[in-house]
Amino acid sequence: MMATIALRRARRDLGVLLVWVALVAFAMLLAIAGPRLQRNTVDAGARQAVAAAGSATDVLVGAHVGQNQNADVAPVRATEIRSLAAKVPGRLPAAVRAVFAGSELAVVGPLTRLSGSSPATTVSRPIDLQLDLLTPQNSRALEYASGSAPTSAQSSSVVDVVLSSAGAAASGLGVGSVAQISTEPVESGGADNDTITLRVVGIANQAHAATGDASPWRDLGTVWKPVVPTDPANSEPIQMAALTNVGGLQLAAEQYHDTFTATLRIRLKPAAFTDALESQVGSSLAALSGNSSRLTGSSNGQLSVSSEYTPALAAYPVRAAAATAQISMMAAGILGAAAALILLVSSLLVARRSADTALERARGASLASIGLRSLGESAVFAAVGLAAGWGAAVAVRSVPVIQSALVVAVVAVAVFAMPVQSILVARPAWSGRRVPANRADRVEIARGVRARRIGFELTLVALAAAALIAVLTRGLLENHTDGVDPLLASAPLFVAIVVTIVLLRIYRWPLLVAATAGRRSTGALGLLAAVRAQRSIAVLPLLALTISVALAVGAGLLAGTVSTGQSEASWQRVGADSRVDGPVTATQAASVAAAPGVTGETTYFDRTGIQLRLGSGTDFATVVAVDRGFAQFLSSAPEDRLDSGSVASLDRLTAASAAGSKLPVVVDAGIARELSGSDIGMYYGHTFVPIRVVGTVNDVQAGYLGAPFVYVNRAGLAARIGHTVTTSAILIDGPGAADAARGLARDPNDIHSRAQWLATLRGHAEVGGVATAITLSLIAAAILAALALVVTVIGGARERGRSLSLVRTLGLPAAAGNWLALAELAPVVVAALIGGIAAGIGMVALLEPVIGLVALTGGLGNPPPTFSLPIVVALAAGAILLLLIAVAIEFSIRRRDRLSEVLRVGETT
Repeated sequence: MMATIALRRARRDLGVLLVWVALVAFAMLLAIAGPRLQRNTVDAGARQAVAAAGSATDVLVGAHVGQNQNADVAPVRATEIRSLAAKVPGRLPAAVRAVFAGSELAVVGPLTRLSGSSPATTVSRPIDLQLDLLTPQNSRALEYASGSAPTSAQSSSVVDVVLSSAGAAASGLGVGSVAQISTEPVESGGADNDTITLRVVGIANQAHAATGDASPWRDLGTVWKPVVPTDPANSEPIQMAALTNVGGLQLAAEQYHDTFTATLRIRLKPAAFTDALESQVGSSLAALSGNSSRLTGSSNGQLSVSSEYTPALAAYPVRAAAATAQISMMAAGILGAAAALILLVSSLLVARRSADTALERARGASLASIGLRSLGESAVFAAVGLAAGWGAAVAVRSVPVIQSALVVAVVAVAVFAMPVQSILVARPAWSGRRVPANRADRVEIARGVRARRIGFELTLVALAAAALIAVLTRGLLENHTDGVDPLLASAPLFVAIVVTIVLLRIYRWPLLVAATAGRRSTGALGLLAAVRAQRSIAVLPLLALTISVALAVGAGLLAGTVSTGQSEASWQRVGADSRVDGPVTATQAASVAAAPGVTGETTYFDRTGIQLRLGSGTDFATVVAVDRGFAQFLSSAPEDRLDSGSVASLDRLTAASAAGSKLPVVVDAGIARELSGSDIGMYYGHTFVPIRVVGTVNDVQAGYLGAPFVYVNRAGLAARIGHTVTTSAILIDGPGAADAARGLARDPNDIHSRAQWLATLRGHAEVGGVATAITLSLIAAAILAALALVVTVIGGARERGRSLSLVRTLGLPAAAGNWLALAELAPVVVAALIGGIAAGIGMVALLEPVIGLVALTGGLGNPPPTFSLPIVVALAAGAILLLLIAVAIEFSIRRRDRLSEVLRVGETT
């Protein structure tokens, strides 16, 4: 009979079951989509970071080539360097092999002096020449203007070489020229009389534009660009290179007093990177730098490994950790709200079947049988929902990212929610427990129930406190996270749970006032509404709504905080709408000020590393020489870059400061704390300038100039040091700032745009991933809040219908049902709105210091939380709209009720 009973119940409650299945599928999708979004974000960030770093992430495997046994490390024979270079990529650690893109070998000889040539060159300068190796890669990139490549077999006394056209022009050598070079390196004096004979057999050009990361000439710069001094009075030599094959390299190496330097440049493929590989590659390269023996194989030579990989990607792990923390927090919060809603729908199903459960219990059914029957039904429908969620995840992306903890949590809630709730409902019925007749005994039982409830609530509060303390204490210790951090993920949920507990404790007080007014109203509606309102708030509806509202508030506040922080950071890093580095004349400054769309401009001069004498000690600071309008320019910006005290201090630095023996200066707070006595000054070049401090200023330029700061008046400084102080940059504000900056015709690298800085920052994959997570969280929270309210309406519909039908016999109109629904739902919505706003603000305020917002805003520090009133107003308006929709749903349900049919239901007796 178990299957028959379950089937009949499922057919009767099919609508609610379908909603429950949809929620389970949604929760399963969230359990997969959250980690997937987090993984995709940090993986894309890793690829983007490696691509932006470019050649800085290349791995350089170095070796000495030749016969010199006095070298610090054992050299590799010239005849085996090419074969060794070909084998090194296959011996790399697995993580590095996974991102291997290619390699180029460059072998460069020491600079040696050209001692003579036949025919004699027409160049009057000395010539220093180095021999470089022709490899298969760079050989394919050559085309010969005259002559040919060196033969594979070299003479025992002559080394055949190839010159570039630029090298031939610089040296005066041509095909057939024979020259001698010293065997002693130039840096060692080059006094040895032994020489090596070179014969030019070819003049070559590049066959194609072999530039970029895969260019075989990256480490052979002087082949195509000889260093030729342009000053005729300068007697420095020409530096150039010639190419030879392995035979020529071996012949020269046998006679050189120094070894050749071989560099195998290993390029990495950005598209192959993931977050996990980024960390593994860094660890592998660090290990190779300490011990490269695995790369040498059977060779007797020694290899060195170096790379700027770790410093080049230093900013990425921090951004990845911040994105992981924030996406994980939002994903876990939404999943918690979905789980609460699943529990709410489960409780609705169990409540609808409470009469059936009581009948089963009365006929002798055990708790185990009731639980097993509910478990079988729950397992079947949960399997459908879980499969649907999994299928949706696979449809979006073929390979889902699975976090076992989240999936297990969803499965546990889906499978065991209804069985546990069914047993809890069935247990009191026919349990053999009797209510004591003695009033004191009943009071004692009530006290025991209350004590257990308080103990449970205190346990939840203690867990919430422990989670928050752990998160605030530990922060982001790990740069890489393979999934959701349980402590970080549970913190928002615990905050919402604690707020719900508080609401359950205090909601009766305002309702008592409203109920008192309702009881005093005329008619039965006021009394009934007061009673329904006092009984309205239940744990699960309030919890589901509070979590959903809290997540919406938290996501909105987080979005506002990040956006505001990015805007403030752009002012910190650029200083104005546009900044142009370099000297600016008065005429150019006037032209910029008159340009269309420019609302303000100011120039300044800065010099770092100026030594200060501060009385009790010394320090080094950046001296910024400004004009009269500097403070007004900064204070008139859309963002407050200067506080009123800093403006007043800088206003004291006027042209009148040229008078007096001491130069008035304004210092930052750090320098101000070091001041001791009045005998203070600064060493500007060879001049000691006595100074007196007239005020302090905040670190307004710390984002692009080196702190600490000392501000002086430009004219006053010029009068003290005896020469004019020029300008080193100009700040420009206004919608036309970018055009005015470009009008100065400077190197693009000297022009800094605030809009471009923001675009670059927001183009980071981590920033985009967090923005996507915030948007999706807002949408999901709104949907879950609406569903929670709808389920709450449906859950109390039957009881409200019975109550309304009974009082209609006293003459109450059918439209009064709307007021009853409003009286019952409004306390839940208002309480959830207040609690959710408080929880959302609390989450952002508590967790903002530890979720790494500074990595996503790019500022000097964590941005302060931005509490936006429009977000709260929008949420309140949304809550009111949801309440009206819920009442409309209630009205549509009540329209189908017939008084006679409702009163015939046996539950009313």
